[in-house]
Amino acid sequence: MEGTTRREALAMGRNATIGSAGVLALSASSTAQDITSPQGVFTVVSATAPGVIPATVTFVRTDGFASPGDGGAALYRRVASPPDHRGWFRSRDGACWELSSTQPSVREFGAIGDGRADDRAAVQAAIDYVAVRGGGTVLIPVGRFRLVTVQAPDATGPIGLWMRSGVHLAGTDRMRSVLVLADGQRGPGTFGRIIASPDLVDASLDNFTLEANRTGQGTERDATNGAAIMFGTAGKHVERVRIERLIVRDANGQAIQVVGHPNAVGRDIVIRGNRVERSSFIGIQVSHFIGLVIDDNDVIDCRDNGIDVYGDNFVTKSNVVTSTQASITHNRIRRCASGVFLETVADVDVAGNLFDACRGTGLHINRIHGEPSGIMITGNRTTATPIGASMTGDFGGVTFQGNHFSKFTVAALQFGLNGDGNVSFVAATGNTFDCRNTTCPVVFGCAPNGVLSWIRIADNIVMGLPRPDRLFVNLFKTNNDVHVGNFIGVQTSF
Repeated sequence: MEGTTRREALAMGRNATIGSAGVLALSASSTAQDITSPQGVFTVVSATAPGVIPATVTFVRTDGFASPGDGGAALYRRVASPPDHRGWFRSRDGACWELSSTQPSVREFGAIGDGRADDRAAVQAAIDYVAVRGGGTVLIPVGRFRLVTVQAPDATGPIGLWMRSGVHLAGTDRMRSVLVLADGQRGPGTFGRIIASPDLVDASLDNFTLEANRTGQGTERDATNGAAIMFGTAGKHVERVRIERLIVRDANGQAIQVVGHPNAVGRDIVIRGNRVERSSFIGIQVSHFIGLVIDDNDVIDCRDNGIDVYGDNFVTKSNVVTSTQASITHNRIRRCASGVFLETVADVDVAGNLFDACRGTGLHINRIHGEPSGIMITGNRTTATPIGASMTGDFGGVTFQGNHFSKFTVAALQFGLNGDGNVSFVAATGNTFDCRNTTCPVVFGCAPNGVLSWIRIADNIVMGLPRPDRLFVNLFKTNNDVHVGNFIGVQTSF
């Protein structure tokens, strides 16, 4: 009689004999070197033959999960009782065997990766196994691992994978290690997420592709309807989390989102080296944080902002921001609504980024309640975007230095947006305004009903020598200590 396969055994809670996968047994006298050395004392055991594994055997090695060569080969050690995770099985003689991998592959838990099977449970089992054992790395090998959502443990809506503190989920090949959301997992009103956790510390995602499969979810698009990746939520804690070298495509909602709260800010968050494509809302969004790095990402073709950071205390409506100490550097943002949107944040460096062909503005700075301050905008390039940078709000200090603006059609720098807003405490020096392909204002105050105060714009280079009356067009009716001038003209041949 043929034995039960390992996949069937695990599905039944490991109460059946290991099946067609062969088992390699090591005696109790084998040394640690024997475990990996072909010179060790090995005994091949037929999983389909009757009998028991001798009590002297302390380790067995399978040559597959469900069948030999399926990628799930692993080493197991004898344990006295069932462990509290899914990385174990029970042999026919009743003995319990626990996975000993310190860096397991999801295939060791039964993931197939053919793009058709539902691999969610296997990938989740690998994450839980590593978390229970104190943390470590879970490997996603080459393959397409399809995820069918289930209700989140906190009953907040459907999720694909529930991340755990201490776990590092890493692909072996950025392009070919793929997690893909199954069709039909999202609908109106569903707070859906593919990889999520409300409370996460010392965890990371690295070096794989996440296909959010927006087209497979129908026409539903809801800005508040979750994200492909969402860490954090109201009142929870996110700290020392890294999201690096991912490709995230076709998200329904945000692609990458880390959510803090005025009463539970996130800390030490790194989002680096990712490629985000075709999100139905924001590409990368982080709110309520102390210590944030967003570096070297490509964000392309998002319907809303490419990168969005937020820090308004909506609980107390305080004038003190809840998001500080951010570095947004060397990102390349193309064809999004805005390149970078800074809303009610402080002590932020935006440097060395490229904003190309965005539909509204390369950079926008906005105030709700808290006062934005200590914002340095340096060395960025904005091209083929209507507004190079726009601002709305009374600030505590915003500086533009060494930036390059070209092919703008509304303004290089704009105070106010859509005809509204006060603006104050902005300085700009050493920037280059390339006016060779434009006839619009270089600096534009567009809010007649607002107040413009404490503005210093001087010693900036203007290429193309626009008409003097185009250098600063100011519609503000109330101006306090506003100084715009001393443009340095550069003659350019055409």
